[in-house]
Amino acid sequence: MNLIGAIALGIFLLTLVASIRGWIPQRVLPIQSALLAASALIALVGILSGAPLNWGDLISYTSIHPVTATIAGFVFAGALRAAGGFEAAASLVSRVMRLKYGSPFAVMLLVNLPTIFAMPCGRIWVAPLLPVTILLGEEIARKNKDRAVPAMLVFGLVINAAASCGPSLIGGIGALGEGMGRYPAGSFSNPQSIAIVIISALVMLFVKYFYREKAPLPVRVSADAENRPVPEHGFFSLIIFIIVLGATVAFEPPVPLQTILVGLTIVVMLVEGVSINDLVGGIMLHPLTAMLSGFIAAGVLGAFGGFTVLVGLLDFAASSTPLGYAGVAVLLAYLPIIFPMPCGRILAVSLIPAVLMFGERLAEATAVPSVQPALLIAFILCAAASCGPSPLGGIGSLGRGGLRLKNFNDGLPQVLAILIGVPVAALIVVGVGVHATGVSLRMGLMALAAGVCSAAAINAVLGFRFYNPGGIAAGAAVAALLMVF
Repeated sequence: MNLIGAIALGIFLLTLVASIRGWIPQRVLPIQSALLAASALIALVGILSGAPLNWGDLISYTSIHPVTATIAGFVFAGALRAAGGFEAAASLVSRVMRLKYGSPFAVMLLVNLPTIFAMPCGRIWVAPLLPVTILLGEEIARKNKDRAVPAMLVFGLVINAAASCGPSLIGGIGALGEGMGRYPAGSFSNPQSIAIVIISALVMLFVKYFYREKAPLPVRVSADAENRPVPEHGFFSLIIFIIVLGATVAFEPPVPLQTILVGLTIVVMLVEGVSINDLVGGIMLHPLTAMLSGFIAAGVLGAFGGFTVLVGLLDFAASSTPLGYAGVAVLLAYLPIIFPMPCGRILAVSLIPAVLMFGERLAEATAVPSVQPALLIAFILCAAASCGPSPLGGIGSLGRGGLRLKNFNDGLPQVLAILIGVPVAALIVVGVGVHATGVSLRMGLMALAAGVCSAAAINAVLGFRFYNPGGIAAGAAVAALLMVF
Protein backbone atom coordinates (compact mmCIF):
# COMPACT_ATOMS: atom_id res chain seq x y z
CA MET A 1 0.00 0.00 0.00
CA ASN A 2 1.19 3.52 -0.80
CA LEU A 3 2.08 4.95 2.63
CA ILE A 4 1.76 8.60 1.54
CA GLY A 5 -1.62 7.85 -0.06
CA ALA A 6 -2.79 6.15 3.13
CA ILE A 7 -1.70 9.16 5.22
CA ALA A 8 -3.46 11.53 2.79
CA LEU A 9 -6.69 9.52 2.95
CA GLY A 10 -6.45 9.33 6.76
CA ILE A 11 -6.02 13.09 7.12
CA PHE A 12 -9.01 13.72 4.82
CA LEU A 13 -11.34 11.30 6.64
CA LEU A 14 -10.19 12.50 10.06
CA THR A 15 -11.00 16.08 9.05
CA LEU A 16 -14.53 15.05 8.02
CA VAL A 17 -15.16 13.14 11.26
CA ALA A 18 -13.70 15.90 13.43
CA SER A 19 -15.94 18.52 11.80
CA ILE A 20 -19.10 16.42 12.09
CA ARG A 21 -18.41 15.43 15.69
CA GLY A 22 -17.72 19.01 16.67
CA TRP A 23 -14.09 18.42 17.56
CA ILE A 24 -13.38 21.22 15.08
CA PRO A 25 -15.96 23.92 16.00
CA GLN A 26 -17.67 25.29 12.89
CA ARG A 27 -17.79 28.80 14.32
CA VAL A 28 -13.98 28.69 14.61
CA LEU A 29 -13.07 26.74 11.46
CA PRO A 30 -15.83 26.01 8.90
CA ILE A 31 -15.61 22.72 7.05
CA GLN A 32 -14.39 24.47 3.87
CA SER A 33 -11.46 26.02 5.74
CA ALA A 34 -10.77 22.74 7.54
CA LEU A 35 -10.56 20.92 4.19
CA LEU A 36 -8.22 23.55 2.78
CA ALA A 37 -6.01 23.19 5.87
CA ALA A 38 -6.11 19.40 5.50
CA SER A 39 -5.17 19.69 1.83
CA ALA A 40 -2.21 21.89 2.72
CA LEU A 41 -1.14 19.38 5.38
CA ILE A 42 -1.40 16.49 2.91
CA ALA A 43 0.69 18.40 0.39
CA LEU A 44 3.28 19.24 3.07
CA VAL A 45 3.54 15.62 4.25
CA GLY A 46 3.87 14.43 0.67
CA ILE A 47 6.59 16.92 -0.21
CA LEU A 48 8.55 16.22 2.99
CA SER A 49 8.32 12.50 2.23
CA GLY A 50 9.96 13.07 -1.14
CA ALA A 51 6.88 12.60 -3.32
CA PRO A 52 6.97 14.83 -6.41
CA LEU A 53 4.22 17.46 -6.63
CA ASN A 54 2.76 17.30 -10.12
CA TRP A 55 0.52 20.31 -10.82
CA GLY A 56 -1.02 18.40 -13.71
CA ASP A 57 -2.34 15.81 -11.27
CA LEU A 58 -3.75 18.55 -9.06
CA ILE A 59 -5.89 20.04 -11.83
CA SER A 60 -6.70 16.75 -13.62
CA TYR A 61 -9.64 16.17 -11.25
CA THR A 62 -11.22 19.49 -12.23
CA SER A 63 -13.51 19.54 -15.27
CA ILE A 64 -13.62 23.14 -16.46
CA HIS A 65 -17.01 23.07 -18.21
CA PRO A 66 -19.19 22.10 -15.20
CA VAL A 67 -17.18 24.44 -12.96
CA THR A 68 -17.79 27.45 -15.20
CA ALA A 69 -21.42 26.39 -15.63
CA THR A 70 -21.79 26.29 -11.85
CA ILE A 71 -20.32 29.77 -11.45
CA ALA A 72 -22.52 31.11 -14.27
CA GLY A 73 -25.54 29.42 -12.64
CA PHE A 74 -24.91 31.11 -9.31
CA VAL A 75 -24.39 34.48 -10.99
CA PHE A 76 -27.71 34.16 -12.85
CA ALA A 77 -29.48 32.92 -9.70
CA GLY A 78 -28.14 36.01 -7.94
CA ALA A 79 -29.61 38.24 -10.63
CA LEU A 80 -32.97 36.44 -10.51
CA ARG A 81 -32.98 36.67 -6.73
CA ALA A 82 -32.20 40.38 -6.77
CA ALA A 83 -34.95 40.97 -9.35
CA GLY A 84 -37.58 39.23 -7.21
CA GLY A 85 -38.14 36.18 -9.40
CA PHE A 86 -38.34 33.79 -6.47
CA GLU A 87 -40.77 36.03 -4.57
CA ALA A 88 -42.93 36.04 -7.72
CA ALA A 89 -43.02 32.22 -7.69
CA ALA A 90 -44.02 32.22 -4.01
CA SER A 91 -46.78 34.74 -4.76
CA LEU A 92 -48.18 32.50 -7.52
CA VAL A 93 -48.33 29.53 -5.15
CA SER A 94 -50.19 31.58 -2.51
CA ARG A 95 -52.78 32.50 -5.17
CA VAL A 96 -53.26 28.85 -6.13
CA MET A 97 -54.15 28.13 -2.49
CA ARG A 98 -57.36 30.13 -2.85
CA LEU A 99 -58.71 28.00 -5.73
CA LYS A 100 -61.10 25.04 -5.37
CA TYR A 101 -59.03 21.95 -4.44
CA GLY A 102 -56.26 24.52 -4.25
CA SER A 103 -54.62 23.37 -1.01
CA PRO A 104 -53.69 19.81 -2.13
CA PHE A 105 -52.62 21.16 -5.52
CA ALA A 106 -50.55 23.91 -3.90
CA VAL A 107 -48.84 21.46 -1.51
CA MET A 108 -47.66 19.13 -4.27
CA LEU A 109 -46.52 22.04 -6.43
CA LEU A 110 -44.90 23.96 -3.58
CA VAL A 111 -42.92 21.05 -2.15
CA ASN A 112 -41.53 20.10 -5.58
CA LEU A 113 -40.96 23.60 -6.94
CA PRO A 114 -37.20 23.59 -6.10
CA THR A 115 -36.66 20.47 -8.21
CA ILE A 116 -38.90 21.60 -11.07
CA PHE A 117 -36.88 24.80 -11.48
CA ALA A 118 -33.66 23.46 -9.99
CA MET A 119 -31.08 26.03 -8.97
CA PRO A 120 -27.38 25.27 -8.32
CA CYS A 121 -28.17 25.49 -4.59
CA GLY A 122 -31.48 24.67 -2.91
CA ARG A 123 -31.06 27.41 -0.31
CA ILE A 124 -31.96 29.90 -3.04
CA TRP A 125 -35.53 28.58 -3.07
CA VAL A 126 -36.04 27.99 0.66
CA ALA A 127 -35.89 31.65 1.71
CA PRO A 128 -38.85 32.89 -0.41
CA LEU A 129 -40.91 29.68 -0.16
CA LEU A 130 -40.61 28.99 3.58
CA PRO A 131 -43.14 31.64 4.75
CA VAL A 132 -45.71 30.50 2.17
CA THR A 133 -45.10 26.86 3.15
CA ILE A 134 -45.75 27.60 6.83
CA LEU A 135 -48.86 29.62 5.94
CA LEU A 136 -50.25 26.76 3.86
CA GLY A 137 -49.35 24.26 6.59
CA GLU A 138 -51.21 26.27 9.23
CA GLU A 139 -54.28 26.54 7.01
CA ILE A 140 -54.42 22.77 6.43
CA ALA A 141 -53.61 22.07 10.10
CA ARG A 142 -56.64 24.07 11.25
CA LYS A 143 -58.89 22.57 8.59
CA ASN A 144 -57.91 18.93 9.21
CA LYS A 145 -57.06 19.28 12.94
CA ASP A 146 -53.50 17.98 12.59
CA ARG A 147 -50.87 20.31 14.01
CA ALA A 148 -48.03 18.22 12.54
CA VAL A 149 -48.87 19.50 9.05
CA PRO A 150 -46.59 22.58 9.11
CA ALA A 151 -43.59 20.42 10.00
CA MET A 152 -44.54 17.89 7.30
CA LEU A 153 -44.68 20.56 4.60
CA VAL A 154 -41.58 22.41 5.72
CA PHE A 155 -39.32 19.36 5.84
CA GLY A 156 -40.77 18.02 2.59
CA LEU A 157 -39.73 21.34 1.05
CA VAL A 158 -36.35 21.23 2.82
CA ILE A 159 -35.32 17.81 1.47
CA ASN A 160 -36.61 18.70 -2.00
CA ALA A 161 -34.59 21.91 -2.02
CA ALA A 162 -31.51 20.20 -0.61
CA ALA A 163 -31.56 17.45 -3.22
CA SER A 164 -32.48 19.76 -6.12
CA CYS A 165 -28.88 20.85 -6.67
CA GLY A 166 -28.25 17.29 -7.89
CA PRO A 167 -30.38 17.43 -11.08
CA SER A 168 -29.93 21.19 -11.68
CA LEU A 169 -28.91 21.86 -15.28
CA ILE A 170 -27.37 25.20 -14.34
CA GLY A 171 -24.35 24.05 -12.41
CA GLY A 172 -25.73 21.35 -10.13
CA ILE A 173 -23.69 18.52 -8.61
CA GLY A 174 -24.98 16.20 -11.31
CA ALA A 175 -23.42 18.46 -13.95
CA LEU A 176 -20.08 18.14 -12.16
CA GLY A 177 -20.44 14.34 -12.18
CA GLU A 178 -21.38 14.31 -15.85
CA GLY A 179 -18.34 16.37 -16.71
CA MET A 180 -15.88 14.39 -14.59
CA GLY A 181 -17.32 11.08 -15.84
CA ARG A 182 -17.59 12.24 -19.47
CA TYR A 183 -21.32 11.52 -19.64
CA PRO A 184 -23.76 13.46 -21.86
CA ALA A 185 -24.78 16.83 -20.41
CA GLY A 186 -28.12 16.61 -18.59
CA SER A 187 -28.17 12.80 -18.57
CA PHE A 188 -28.32 12.59 -14.76
CA SER A 189 -31.14 15.11 -14.37
CA ASN A 190 -34.39 13.20 -14.94
CA PRO A 191 -33.57 10.06 -12.88
CA GLN A 192 -32.63 12.23 -9.90
CA SER A 193 -35.72 14.44 -10.25
CA ILE A 194 -38.05 11.43 -10.23
CA ALA A 195 -36.35 10.02 -7.14
CA ILE A 196 -36.53 13.40 -5.34
CA VAL A 197 -40.32 13.54 -5.77
CA ILE A 198 -40.53 10.19 -3.99
CA ILE A 199 -38.04 11.23 -1.28
CA SER A 200 -40.05 14.38 -0.49
CA ALA A 201 -43.28 12.41 -0.08
CA LEU A 202 -41.48 9.88 2.16
CA VAL A 203 -40.16 12.64 4.45
CA MET A 204 -43.70 13.97 4.92
CA LEU A 205 -44.96 10.47 5.65
CA PHE A 206 -42.20 9.79 8.22
CA VAL A 207 -42.77 13.11 9.97
CA LYS A 208 -46.48 12.34 10.32
CA TYR A 209 -46.33 8.72 11.47
CA PHE A 210 -42.95 8.28 13.16
CA TYR A 211 -41.50 11.67 14.10
CA ARG A 212 -44.50 13.82 14.92
CA GLU A 213 -43.84 17.29 16.26
CA LYS A 214 -46.58 19.75 17.12
CA ALA A 215 -45.52 23.03 15.59
CA PRO A 216 -46.71 26.04 17.60
CA LEU A 217 -49.63 27.92 16.09
CA PRO A 218 -49.65 30.61 14.94
CA VAL A 219 -46.11 31.12 13.64
CA ARG A 220 -45.27 34.77 13.37
CA VAL A 221 -43.09 34.44 10.29
CA SER A 222 -46.06 33.51 8.14
CA ALA A 223 -48.41 36.28 9.19
CA ASP A 224 -47.78 38.44 6.16
CA ALA A 225 -46.54 35.74 3.81
CA GLU A 226 -49.58 35.89 1.58
CA ASN A 227 -49.30 39.64 1.10
CA ARG A 228 -45.53 39.96 0.77
CA PRO A 229 -44.77 42.49 -1.96
CA VAL A 230 -43.24 41.18 -5.18
CA PRO A 231 -40.53 43.47 -6.57
CA GLU A 232 -41.40 45.25 -9.78
CA HIS A 233 -40.74 43.06 -12.84
CA GLY A 234 -40.30 40.00 -10.60
CA PHE A 235 -42.86 38.05 -12.65
CA PHE A 236 -41.16 39.16 -15.86
CA SER A 237 -37.78 37.84 -14.76
CA LEU A 238 -39.38 34.55 -13.67
CA ILE A 239 -41.12 34.15 -17.03
CA ILE A 240 -37.88 34.84 -18.91
CA PHE A 241 -36.12 32.19 -16.84
CA ILE A 242 -38.86 29.58 -17.45
CA ILE A 243 -39.04 30.20 -21.20
CA VAL A 244 -35.28 30.17 -21.79
CA LEU A 245 -34.65 27.14 -19.56
CA GLY A 246 -37.46 25.20 -21.25
CA ALA A 247 -36.20 26.12 -24.72
CA THR A 248 -32.63 25.15 -23.79
CA VAL A 249 -33.72 21.71 -22.60
CA ALA A 250 -36.11 21.11 -25.50
CA PHE A 251 -33.99 22.33 -28.42
CA GLU A 252 -30.41 21.88 -27.08
CA PRO A 253 -29.00 24.89 -28.95
CA PRO A 254 -25.35 24.73 -30.11
CA VAL A 255 -24.46 27.44 -27.59
CA PRO A 256 -22.65 26.69 -24.32
CA LEU A 257 -24.89 26.84 -21.27
CA GLN A 258 -22.53 29.37 -19.71
CA THR A 259 -23.14 31.79 -22.60
CA ILE A 260 -26.91 31.43 -22.23
CA LEU A 261 -26.77 32.06 -18.49
CA VAL A 262 -24.51 35.09 -18.84
CA GLY A 263 -26.83 36.49 -21.52
CA LEU A 264 -29.85 35.91 -19.27
CA THR A 265 -28.07 37.65 -16.41
CA ILE A 266 -27.41 40.71 -18.56
CA VAL A 267 -31.03 40.82 -19.79
CA VAL A 268 -32.43 40.56 -16.24
CA MET A 269 -30.05 43.23 -14.99
CA LEU A 270 -30.96 45.63 -17.82
CA VAL A 271 -34.73 45.08 -17.64
CA GLU A 272 -35.00 44.96 -13.86
CA GLY A 273 -32.43 47.69 -13.19
CA VAL A 274 -30.35 45.31 -11.04
CA SER A 275 -27.06 46.90 -10.03
CA ILE A 276 -23.72 45.16 -9.64
CA ASN A 277 -24.07 45.49 -5.87
CA ASP A 278 -27.52 43.87 -5.99
CA LEU A 279 -26.14 41.07 -8.16
CA VAL A 280 -23.21 40.38 -5.85
CA GLY A 281 -25.52 40.50 -2.83
CA GLY A 282 -27.76 37.85 -4.39
CA ILE A 283 -24.95 35.38 -5.11
CA MET A 284 -24.58 32.60 -2.53
CA LEU A 285 -20.88 32.13 -1.80
CA HIS A 286 -21.21 29.18 0.61
CA PRO A 287 -21.71 26.46 -2.04
CA LEU A 288 -19.09 28.04 -4.32
CA THR A 289 -16.47 27.88 -1.58
CA ALA A 290 -17.61 24.32 -0.86
CA MET A 291 -16.99 23.40 -4.49
CA LEU A 292 -13.58 25.08 -4.45
CA SER A 293 -12.46 23.30 -1.27
CA GLY A 294 -13.78 20.01 -2.65
CA PHE A 295 -11.82 20.33 -5.88
CA ILE A 296 -8.63 21.23 -4.00
CA ALA A 297 -9.07 18.24 -1.68
CA ALA A 298 -9.74 15.97 -4.68
CA GLY A 299 -6.66 17.27 -6.48
CA VAL A 300 -4.38 16.73 -3.47
CA LEU A 301 -5.81 13.26 -2.77
CA GLY A 302 -5.31 12.29 -6.40
CA ALA A 303 -1.81 13.73 -6.64
CA PHE A 304 -0.55 11.86 -3.57
CA GLY A 305 -2.31 8.54 -4.13
CA GLY A 306 -5.26 8.91 -1.75
CA PHE A 307 -7.80 7.74 -4.32
CA THR A 308 -5.64 4.76 -5.27
CA VAL A 309 -5.52 3.68 -1.64
CA LEU A 310 -9.27 4.22 -1.14
CA VAL A 311 -10.18 2.20 -4.24
CA GLY A 312 -7.70 -0.50 -3.19
CA LEU A 313 -9.37 -0.73 0.22
CA LEU A 314 -12.82 -0.87 -1.36
CA ASP A 315 -11.65 -3.53 -3.82
CA PHE A 316 -10.16 -5.57 -0.96
CA ALA A 317 -13.39 -5.31 1.05
CA ALA A 318 -15.42 -6.31 -2.00
CA SER A 319 -13.31 -9.37 -2.81
CA SER A 320 -12.34 -10.55 0.68
CA THR A 321 -15.33 -9.84 2.95
CA PRO A 322 -18.97 -11.01 2.98
CA LEU A 323 -20.02 -7.55 1.76
CA GLY A 324 -18.95 -8.31 -1.79
CA TYR A 325 -19.01 -5.72 -4.54
CA ALA A 326 -22.72 -5.01 -4.02
CA GLY A 327 -22.32 -4.29 -0.31
CA VAL A 328 -19.30 -2.06 -0.80
CA ALA A 329 -21.08 -0.17 -3.59
CA VAL A 330 -24.02 0.49 -1.26
CA LEU A 331 -21.70 1.80 1.46
CA LEU A 332 -19.93 4.04 -1.04
CA ALA A 333 -23.20 5.41 -2.42
CA TYR A 334 -24.45 6.26 1.09
CA LEU A 335 -21.15 7.72 2.31
CA PRO A 336 -22.50 11.32 2.07
CA ILE A 337 -25.19 10.69 4.68
CA ILE A 338 -22.68 8.92 6.90
CA PHE A 339 -20.60 12.12 6.73
CA PRO A 340 -23.31 14.76 6.04
CA MET A 341 -21.75 18.05 4.98
CA PRO A 342 -23.42 21.52 5.01
CA CYS A 343 -23.04 21.44 1.21
CA GLY A 344 -23.06 18.23 -0.80
CA ARG A 345 -20.40 19.58 -3.14
CA ILE A 346 -17.73 19.18 -0.46
CA LEU A 347 -17.84 15.40 -0.37
CA ALA A 348 -19.16 14.91 -3.92
CA VAL A 349 -16.38 16.78 -5.67
CA SER A 350 -13.77 15.31 -3.33
CA LEU A 351 -14.75 11.68 -3.95
CA ILE A 352 -16.36 11.53 -7.42
CA PRO A 353 -13.00 10.39 -8.92
CA ALA A 354 -12.88 7.49 -6.44
CA VAL A 355 -16.52 6.59 -7.18
CA LEU A 356 -15.74 6.52 -10.90
CA MET A 357 -12.67 4.32 -10.32
CA PHE A 358 -14.56 1.84 -8.12
CA GLY A 359 -17.53 1.96 -10.50
CA GLU A 360 -15.23 0.80 -13.28
CA ARG A 361 -14.05 -2.12 -11.11
CA LEU A 362 -17.68 -2.90 -10.27
CA ALA A 363 -18.66 -2.90 -13.95
CA GLU A 364 -15.81 -5.29 -14.76
CA ALA A 365 -16.73 -7.61 -11.88
CA THR A 366 -20.43 -7.73 -12.74
CA ALA A 367 -20.12 -7.44 -16.55
CA VAL A 368 -22.86 -4.78 -16.41
CA PRO A 369 -21.49 -1.48 -17.80
CA SER A 370 -24.47 0.55 -16.57
CA VAL A 371 -23.59 -0.02 -12.91
CA GLN A 372 -20.86 2.64 -13.08
CA PRO A 373 -23.22 5.53 -13.93
CA ALA A 374 -25.82 4.00 -11.57
CA LEU A 375 -23.36 4.09 -8.67
CA LEU A 376 -22.27 7.60 -9.59
CA ILE A 377 -25.80 9.01 -9.80
CA ALA A 378 -26.72 7.36 -6.47
CA PHE A 379 -23.66 8.91 -4.83
CA ILE A 380 -24.39 12.35 -6.33
CA LEU A 381 -28.06 12.35 -5.29
CA CYS A 382 -27.14 11.18 -1.80
CA ALA A 383 -24.51 13.95 -1.56
CA ALA A 384 -26.95 16.60 -2.78
CA ALA A 385 -29.68 15.53 -0.37
CA SER A 386 -27.30 15.15 2.58
CA CYS A 387 -27.17 18.89 3.26
CA GLY A 388 -30.81 18.65 4.39
CA PRO A 389 -30.14 16.57 7.53
CA SER A 390 -26.57 17.84 8.02
CA PRO A 391 -25.94 19.02 11.61
CA LEU A 392 -23.28 21.43 10.30
CA GLY A 393 -25.68 24.16 9.21
CA GLY A 394 -27.63 22.18 6.61
CA ILE A 395 -30.85 23.41 5.02
CA GLY A 396 -32.83 21.61 7.73
CA SER A 397 -31.72 24.30 10.17
CA LEU A 398 -33.69 26.85 8.13
CA GLY A 399 -36.83 24.75 8.52
CA ARG A 400 -36.36 24.32 12.25
CA GLY A 401 -35.80 28.05 12.63
CA GLY A 402 -38.91 28.91 10.62
CA LEU A 403 -41.06 26.60 12.76
CA ARG A 404 -39.27 27.56 15.98
CA LEU A 405 -38.59 23.89 16.76
CA LYS A 406 -35.74 23.40 19.21
CA ASN A 407 -35.68 19.68 19.98
CA PHE A 408 -37.12 18.15 16.82
CA ASN A 409 -34.69 15.72 15.15
CA ASP A 410 -35.62 16.40 11.52
CA GLY A 411 -32.50 14.55 10.34
CA LEU A 412 -33.92 11.06 10.99
CA PRO A 413 -36.96 11.24 8.64
CA GLN A 414 -34.79 12.85 5.98
CA VAL A 415 -32.09 10.19 6.23
CA LEU A 416 -34.65 7.36 6.07
CA ALA A 417 -36.23 8.89 2.98
CA ILE A 418 -32.82 9.28 1.31
CA LEU A 419 -31.98 5.63 2.06
CA ILE A 420 -35.16 4.49 0.34
CA GLY A 421 -35.30 7.02 -2.50
CA VAL A 422 -31.70 7.08 -3.77
CA PRO A 423 -31.85 3.53 -5.26
CA VAL A 424 -34.76 4.67 -7.44
CA ALA A 425 -32.43 6.92 -9.46
CA ALA A 426 -29.85 4.13 -9.76
CA LEU A 427 -32.46 1.61 -10.93
CA ILE A 428 -33.73 4.05 -13.55
CA VAL A 429 -30.20 4.40 -14.94
CA VAL A 430 -29.73 0.61 -15.03
CA GLY A 431 -33.11 0.10 -16.69
CA VAL A 432 -33.19 3.01 -19.13
CA GLY A 433 -29.50 3.88 -19.53
CA VAL A 434 -27.72 7.22 -19.68
CA HIS A 435 -29.05 9.60 -22.31
CA ALA A 436 -28.71 13.30 -23.00
CA THR A 437 -31.44 15.60 -21.76
CA GLY A 438 -34.65 15.04 -23.65
CA VAL A 439 -38.18 13.71 -23.22
CA SER A 440 -38.59 9.95 -23.70
CA LEU A 441 -41.77 7.93 -23.34
CA ARG A 442 -40.35 5.52 -20.75
CA MET A 443 -38.91 8.31 -18.63
CA GLY A 444 -42.14 10.28 -18.93
CA LEU A 445 -44.24 7.32 -17.77
CA MET A 446 -41.94 6.75 -14.79
CA ALA A 447 -42.18 10.42 -13.87
CA LEU A 448 -45.98 10.30 -14.16
CA ALA A 449 -46.17 7.21 -11.93
CA ALA A 450 -43.88 8.79 -9.34
CA GLY A 451 -45.78 12.08 -9.41
CA VAL A 452 -49.28 10.61 -9.13
CA CYS A 453 -48.35 8.02 -6.47
CA SER A 454 -46.50 10.63 -4.40
CA ALA A 455 -49.47 13.00 -4.72
CA ALA A 456 -51.86 10.29 -3.53
CA ALA A 457 -49.61 9.59 -0.53
CA ILE A 458 -49.34 13.31 0.31
CA ASN A 459 -53.13 13.70 0.02
CA ALA A 460 -53.56 10.89 2.54
CA VAL A 461 -51.01 12.11 5.10
CA LEU A 462 -52.47 15.62 4.98
CA GLY A 463 -55.91 14.30 5.88
CA PHE A 464 -57.53 14.57 2.43
CA ARG A 465 -58.90 11.66 0.43
CA PHE A 466 -55.98 10.00 -1.35
CA TYR A 467 -57.70 10.53 -4.70
CA ASN A 468 -58.30 14.26 -4.15
CA PRO A 469 -58.35 15.63 -7.71
CA GLY A 470 -56.33 18.71 -6.81
CA GLY A 471 -53.39 16.69 -5.50
CA ILE A 472 -53.54 14.09 -8.30
CA ALA A 473 -53.66 16.83 -10.95
CA ALA A 474 -50.67 18.50 -9.31
CA GLY A 475 -48.78 15.18 -9.33
CA ALA A 476 -49.34 14.84 -13.08
CA ALA A 477 -48.39 18.49 -13.60
CA VAL A 478 -45.17 18.08 -11.58
CA ALA A 479 -44.23 15.03 -13.69
CA ALA A 480 -44.80 16.97 -16.90
CA LEU A 481 -42.81 19.96 -15.69
CA LEU A 482 -39.91 17.74 -14.57
CA MET A 483 -39.67 16.31 -18.07
CA VAL A 484 -39.77 19.77 -19.68
CA PHE A 485 -37.34 21.51 -17.31
